[in-house]
Order: sequence, then structure tokens, then C-alpha cells
Amino acid sequence: MSIGFRVASCAVPTLLGLLLAGCATQSWLDAAASTEKPDQDGLMRVASDIEAQGQTAAALPIYERAAAAASGDATAQVRLGDAYTRAGKTDQAIQAYRAALAVAPDNPDALLGLGSAEVKAGDADGAVVALAKVAPIVNTMTAYNRLGVAQTLTGQFAQAHQSFEAASALAPDDLDIRTNLALAAALEGQETKAIEAARAVVTSPGAEARHRRNLMIVYGLLGRTDEGRAAAPKGLSAAEVKKLLARATAIRAISDARARAKALGTIMS
Repeated sequence: MSIGFRVASCAVPTLLGLLLAGCATQSWLDAAASTEKPDQDGLMRVASDIEAQGQTAAALPIYERAAAAASGDATAQVRLGDAYTRAGKTDQAIQAYRAALAVAPDNPDALLGLGSAEVKAGDADGAVVALAKVAPIVNTMTAYNRLGVAQTLTGQFAQAHQSFEAASALAPDDLDIRTNLALAAALEGQETKAIEAARAVVTSPGAEARHRRNLMIVYGLLGRTDEGRAAAPKGLSAAEVKKLLARATAIRAISDARARAKALGTIMS
């Protein structure tokens, strides 16, 4: 859900840097394989350097070794979870964040990471638990927006509306968050709030095509298709407007709140 991217003369130094990184990597891998206790901080630095060069697959085993060397260290497990997340390994990320929380149950980075990963894994209920706990602690746009997404997916539209309000207050110029707010309000049945929020997004200087499409979805979710056609913004063809309104109207007819939110996600993805 949007509710959601060298100059030739530098070639030799760049290549040299990669070669040096390769040597360092092998050195640390050899150290990790030895019987001596590895330097956890050093391993983390090397893993980070390697990942920064685009070698994510090569960095992961070093993050894993560093986390293993730091038994009982929540921070190391969080960094491992973050690395798994960046690599698209959501299940492993969840395990790492849970390992961190087993040591430090209130660790905000672990809670935010776990909740975000659980949304990706399709466990919206679990995500709500973690994100609802951490959002008031960190008080960031990201935390409240992710909480709102999780709440939307569980059919908690009123709570999602509140979370997106909190996120928007922290980042008032973020059009995607304001769009999420409009959609949550529409799913909740708050017609005036939903339409006002969606219209404000569309008339913003930074509005893009997806924001204009979302305005039509809001009208369709509210069952106000005639008004939607009349208010269609420039840049949308009559055929596209008709299609968006029809799909949103079909979603409106779904009785189960979770199913309705899931169906909306298929339009937004």
C-alpha cells in the first residue's frame, strides 16, 4: 500500500578498492573460521563495508558470525535482522529480531524491525502488537505509518486512521502518508475526512499519477461514483476513471473488513 528505488578516470581506483575489500573479506573469514574468538565489532565493520559495495550475499555470513560471537547482545541481533531485511530474507530477519527481543524485550529497533518484517511476511496481527508498542516510544513517521498499514490489513480502520494522522503530523508534506490516511478514512466510512484528504493530496504540487488514481479509489470506496467521475483530475482518461471506480466499488461490497483491506492492497500494489 502506498499504502508501497563513473567517470572513466575513476575506474582504476574503484577496481583497486574492490580488490582491497576482497582481501580484507578473506582475512576476516579466515579469522572467523579459526579457533580464536573473533572480533565482533571488526566483523560488523567488514560486513558493512562489503555490503556497501553491493556484495550483500558475501556480507550475510559475516553478519551471522558477528552475531554469533556476541551472544546475548541485542544490538548485534538487530543488525543481523536489518541485514536480512535488506537482503529480502524476511523469515530470517524475524528470527533475528525475536532473538534480540528475547534479550531486550523493549528494544525499539528490534520492535520496529520485527513489526515491519511481519507485515511483509503477511502476519499483520503480529505486526500490530510490535508496532503499537514501539510507535509511541520512538514517535517517528515511519513507525506510525507502518502501524497504520498493519492496522489497515487487520481491518482496524479507525485505529489505522489515527496512526496515519500521527504519522502525517510528524511529516505533513509526505503525500503517501496523507494518501494512506484518506484510504483508511474511506474504509472507515469517514466520507468528509477521506475526500478532503484525498483532494488535498491531488492538488499538492508534488502529486503524481498514483495520487490522482487514489482519489478515484476513495470515491469508489465511499460509493460516490458519480461525484468521482465529476471530480476526476486531469491526466486520467475516462476509461481509467471508470475502471478505478468499478474496482473500488466492488471492494466496498465486500463484507469482511480484512478481506476488504486485502483487496484494496491488490489495487495499491
